[in-house]
Amino acid sequence: PRPRADCNMTISSVRVAAERLRAVGARPTPVLRSDWVDATAGCACYLKAEHLQRTGSFKYRGATNAVAGLDAASAALGVVCHSSGNHGAALAAAAAERGVPCCVVVPRTTPGAKIDNMRRYGARVVLCEPTQSARSETAAAEAAAMGGAAFVHPYDDAAVLAGQGTIGLELAEELPQLDAVLVPVSGGGMVGGIAVALHALRPGVRVIAVEPKGKGLGRCLALSQRVLDPEAANGALDTIADAIRTKCLGPTPWAAASQLLDPAVLSVDDDQIRAAMRIALLELKQVVEPAGALTLAALLSPAFKQLREEHQLRHVAAIVCGGNIDLETLFLHVRTGP
Repeated sequence: PRPRADCNMTISSVRVAAERLRAVGARPTPVLRSDWVDATAGCACYLKAEHLQRTGSFKYRGATNAVAGLDAASAALGVVCHSSGNHGAALAAAAAERGVPCCVVVPRTTPGAKIDNMRRYGARVVLCEPTQSARSETAAAEAAAMGGAAFVHPYDDAAVLAGQGTIGLELAEELPQLDAVLVPVSGGGMVGGIAVALHALRPGVRVIAVEPKGKGLGRCLALSQRVLDPEAANGALDTIADAIRTKCLGPTPWAAASQLLDPAVLSVDDDQIRAAMRIALLELKQVVEPAGALTLAALLSPAFKQLREEHQLRHVAAIVCGGNIDLETLFLHVRTGP
C-alpha cells in the first residue's frame, strides 16, 4: 500500500469535520445520474453535486470546519481569507453562523456575481491585484487591522482539507462500488482531502485530478516537485474556470496529493469546459460554473476513454464543484464553442 500522507490530517479529522457540518444542519449533497453521460463516457458515472451545497460550492465544508475549530477568543476577533470567490462566500456564511466578522480579499478580476454572493453572506470585501503575493499581503494587512483576526487559507490549511475530505467520506459510504473519482484541482484542498479520506476508507479507489489546460500537475507529480517555475507560480492560469486559476498546489495538500493521487492527470481546455456546461444544462438540467463543469468535460474526453480502458474503470464519480455564475456569463459560454 502507498504511504499515508503527512499533512497533519487523518480520517479522524475528517470524521470530526463531518460532525461539525451535521451540527449546523448541512446535509450530504446528492449524486446525479444520466444515461446519456454513462453511454458517452463508457461507464457508470456518478456526479457529486457540490454546486448544490450551501453557498453554491464545496468550499462551505472546509470553511465551516475551520471556523468551528476556532476557540472563542480567536473567533471573536473575526476571520479573514483571500479567495477567487467561492471560499470567500463559504467563510462569510460560516462566520455569520458563528456570529463573528469576516473580511474577504479578492482579485479585482473576480466576477461580480461572486462578489455579490460574498456580500450576501455578510463579508466585507477588499479588492487586490490578481497575484498570489498581492492576495497574501492584503489579507495579512486586513487581519492585522482587525486586531489579529484568524486567517483561513482557501486550501493550505489542515482544517480546510479535513472539511473538503468529507466529500470522500460520503462517497465511500454511498458508493462502495467506485473504481475512481475525478476531482477538479486548483490549490489542492479538495483533491488532497478526498485522497486522504478515500485512502483510509477505500484504498483501491483511484483519485484522479482534473485540471485546466496549462497547469502541469502531471509533470509536478512525475518529478515529485510542487513548484516547477517559482516566478510563474505567482500568476494565474489563463482559463475561463475563474474558480481554479491557482497554478500550484499548496504545501499542505501537496503532502497528500504527491503520495496518494493517481499519476494520470486529465487536462481540459476552455472549449471542452463550455461543451460540458451545455451538457450539464441540457442533459442534467443543472447550472454549473466553468470549474463545476471540469470533471464532466474530462469524463467525455478521449484521454479519459484511454484511462478507462487501461484500468478497466466501470464506476466513476466526478465532483461538480460549484455553480456560482451570473446569467450573462452562463449564456455567453453555453452559446459559444464547438
